[in-house]
This record gives sequence, structure tokens and C-alpha cells, in this order.
Amino acid sequence: MLTATSTIEAGRGQNNPLMPMGFDCGAGLTKLCLQLNQKQILLRQPSKVLELKSPLLAELTSPEGGHFYYHSGDRGDLINRQFLTGELVTWKAPITHIKLSDDPALKAEYALHMVLGALTTLPRRCEWNLFLVISTHSRKLFNDRLKQLLTGNHIVSFGGQDKPQSQVTISLGTIVPEGAGSYSYTKRLNLLNSSAQVIAFDFGTSTVIPQVFDPGGKLIYHQPLEIGGCIDLLEAIASDVELLQYLGTGKAGNVELIRQGIEGGEFNYGSRQFNFRPIYARLVKTWLADRLRLAFKSTQEWLDAAGEVVAWGGGTQMPGIASMLATQSVTAVPSGCWANAIGLQTIAAALLARRS
Repeated sequence: MLTATSTIEAGRGQNNPLMPMGFDCGAGLTKLCLQLNQKQILLRQPSKVLELKSPLLAELTSPEGGHFYYHSGDRGDLINRQFLTGELVTWKAPITHIKLSDDPALKAEYALHMVLGALTTLPRRCEWNLFLVISTHSRKLFNDRLKQLLTGNHIVSFGGQDKPQSQVTISLGTIVPEGAGSYSYTKRLNLLNSSAQVIAFDFGTSTVIPQVFDPGGKLIYHQPLEIGGCIDLLEAIASDVELLQYLGTGKAGNVELIRQGIEGGEFNYGSRQFNFRPIYARLVKTWLADRLRLAFKSTQEWLDAAGEVVAWGGGTQMPGIASMLATQSVTAVPSGCWANAIGLQTIAAALLARRS
């Protein structure tokens, strides 16, 4: 059973081997998969960053967000600065923060921040020795930048400047094209015929990306649709007249509360006595149909040769999506939200095994 967090032992002076980690820095959510002490640890947080210019009034903690102070290390530009990531950002500064979805380049600029923020949510170790495999939509643009900003030694305190220090050493195994991790994960589940081309639709927070892989698993087509991903559905629900009438403020609802209601499966709007399940049911069919139509159109020339058409990404885990995809002969990959991160971690572990 996959879990969001698992207990690990504090590292105190023991031999610290390289830990293979898959790092999926999405526009909406960042996911990491770490193999440690025979356990698979899955971590996620909203892809948001905030630099703290003044002390917090109280320590903030969340399984989906972190707080770190950078003392010293290879990122000289970060020395004596501290940051919040993920859910903690939303709590502290709901509007005035950096969203990685604002610009694709931000995924490289804040990759280290997202890794360090995620480590905050785990029991502290004196040393972390990470071996990362990352995916990016444009290796040509971001390979060098990721290596420059992410790798090396970093001395930080998790939770604030006065907390005990930890050394985080990051090595980069490889940077792979977007979707390579998901392909690897799906293949291990025996859902792919590796002797045929594969079409995949990646339903993310900000984008829906049709992809085509050759019979050997190499990416040969990757083009985001002009319309957005899950965020479009969340915003449509937030601005639906039924919800607006209930709120009575003239303003759209809170997208984050809607996301939480959908993921929880109860469709409740925060703590209010309002259930938006009927709104979701009314809007989700059109949302998916529009994106499937465009996705099939963009991959039309490969359809006849494709062995499978699959879908992955967090959007595939929304209620009812898998069954709707099945009516169009599209297979939703189990745990689609984690497919890329888990697959990347598998690649990292395989690279390490070859070294030994």
C-alpha cells in the first residue's frame, strides 16, 4: 500500500549511502518518491514558494509543506535566507507567493526549494545523501540550469534558523523527458506492449499533454493542449452560479477548498454546509470531453499503430474520470498522480545498481 509518509530512522553518524529519489516537479503539485530502509516514501506538496522576510509568529507544520533556513552550501545566493513551500505558503500568504505554474522556468529556479521543503516533513536526519532522477518538459532548456541550482552540498535547518542543522547532499543521476517516469511505472504494471507505439494523455493541474512513445519507450511527440488541465475544472466550479449564490459575496469560491473536497471524495466546501457534488457531476463530463477530443486529434496519425492508449497524472484520479476514459478505450493508470515520481525513483534505483 502506498503511503504519503513513512517513518525513517534518524541518521546519526552511520554510513550514509546514496538514496535513490524520483522528483516530479509539476506546475500544480510537486511529487517525490524516496526509497529508504526498504520503505517507499511518497511526498507531495503544492508547487508554491514564499521567502520569509520576518520570523513566523508560530511554527507551521503540514505533511504537504515545509519550512527551511539555508545556512551555507553551494547555493551562495540562498545563504541566511528562509522559505516556506507547499501548503504552508497558502496558509501564510494566500495571494502574494510564487506559483511554479506562472512560468515553466520556475521549476528549475525553485527545484532545490521544493526538495528541501519536502524533506522538512520527514523525521530529521543529520545527513541526507540524495541521488535524484528528474523529468522536465525541455531538457535542452533546463538541463544545465537544474544541475547548477540543485546539486551539491546544502547546510540547512528544517523548521527555522534555530533548529538543528542537517547536511543535504544532492547528486543528479539523469534528467529525462516528461513522461518517461510514468512510462516506466506503467510498463512495470504490465499495462504496455513494449513492441508497439504507446499514446499517453497526461492530465495535470495546469496542462493536458498528449504524448507518443516509440516501441522502445522513447518519447517522439509531446505537445500540451491549448486548454488547461484540472485547474480549469476547479475554476469552473468556483465560479458556478450555484456556488456563487450560496457564498453571497459576489466572488468566486476558493479553488484550494474545491480541490480538497474532490480529493476527499465528499465534495464538501471547506467547513461550510455546502456540497458541490452536483456541480462537479454537471461540469466534469464537458471538461473531459473537450480535452479528449483535442488529445485524440493531436495524436491522430499514430492511433492506428498504437498498441495502447493510456492516461496518467493527477486528473485521472478524480471521481468518475477512469470510467469515462474507459468508454473511449483509454486506460487510466492506477495511482496516476504518483506514476511519474515512482517511475523516476525506479530509474534512479536502476542507475545506482549499475554503479555497484
